[in-house]
Amino acid sequence: MPGWSCLVTGAGGFLGQRIIQLLVQEKDLEEIRVLDKVFKPETREQFFNLGTSIKVTVLEGDILDTQYLRRACQGISVVIHTAAIIDVTGVIPRQTILDVNLKGTQNLLEACIQASVPAFIFSSSVDVAGPNSYKDIVLNGHEDEHRESTWSDPYPYSKKMAEKAVLAANGSMLKNGGTLQTCALRP
Repeated sequence: MPGWSCLVTGAGGFLGQRIIQLLVQEKDLEEIRVLDKVFKPETREQFFNLGTSIKVTVLEGDILDTQYLRRACQGISVVIHTAAIIDVTGVIPRQTILDVNLKGTQNLLEACIQASVPAFIFSSSVDVAGPNSYKDIVLNGHEDEHRESTWSDPYPYSKKMAEKAVLAANGSMLKNGGTLQTCALRP
């Protein structure tokens, strides 16, 4: 894809930072926009010292701010969405997790449609499929099988619902008449 550009959400997180390290090795990539709510100073500095000719634009903004997302998506070829709240201690309110992980994903999908971004890659979670109550080892499983998580935490639920929204958006018409291609990965 000659002369393409990429927006990475959750860019200050572990997965987002690793994706950016891989992206700077891509041929024909002209710009990487790195988006997160807040960047640690050392992470921000790391982005400026990537040793690449690719333009790196650091954006601090909220995934729940629809207008900000629309501006961030302007002129972008691919969105890689890794932004999420993961709460292993149970201290973050359920609604906050659902807002960021589900509503934020929906906001970003809509921003892609409005800005005519043709490709959207969603970082889901293996937690969508487990832990489970069926306790059988799954061999050669398929996503269409009804093996849902029985985990009561909001994180797996929010990722499952966001994943469904991403897959449902596949094939949506973009503002410029093009088509949105989406995928959900479970790293």
